Amino acid sequence: MSTSINTQARVRVITLVVLVSLSCIGQTSTAQLSRPPQPSPVQYSPQLVTEIKKIQQAAFESDYAYRRLAHLSNNIGARLSGSAQAQRAVEYVAAELRKLGLEVQLEKVMVPHWVRGAETADLTEFPGMAPGTTQKVVLTALGGSVATPNDGVTAEVVVVNNFEELQALGRERVAGKIVLFNAKFDQRLADNGFAGPAYGQAVV
Repeated sequence: MSTSINTQARVRVITLVVLVSLSCIGQTSTAQLSRPPQPSPVQYSPQLVTEIKKIQQAAFESDYAYRRLAHLSNNIGARLSGSAQAQRAVEYVAAELRKLGLEVQLEKVMVPHWVRGAETADLTEFPGMAPGTTQKVVLTALGGSVATPNDGVTAEVVVVNNFEELQALGRERVAGKIVLFNAKFDQRLADNGFAGPAYGQAVV
């Protein structure tokens, strides 16, 4: 770290460390309720605790982290491992750290590289269809998905709502077919400030 780092920069850098440290301390205290007695924790001086709280409060009142995150998400976009966007994100973060007075050195790292291909799907036979037509299905593949053959895959679709329904069908009723998990996204949960848990439920 450069000795010329200013106070504002120091607060920004230390803020993340302090927030993580404080959250870990809280988690540790809860977890220890069910464990055998542990050695007495290290006691911090009142002055140090006061200074940490000041840094924490400064972090809560600043939108610095949100603005950096907004740029990563909105300007650079999806940062799939090995992609051009991932490399741009690395360069952006390094540049921002240098602005804070830190010495940053980027190292070469080998990572898996998955390339998204063209994703298409069509319903080719369904109740009420007009003869000679198909119905387009909008879809996207998860990173790391295995590609289908060049000619694609055509099969009957079996719809299930959860793993229990799939298990009840048995292998003989799904072998050679496309299984569609009709997982419902809890929009009401997301609208009430719990978008993360709602997403987690939907992608299980």
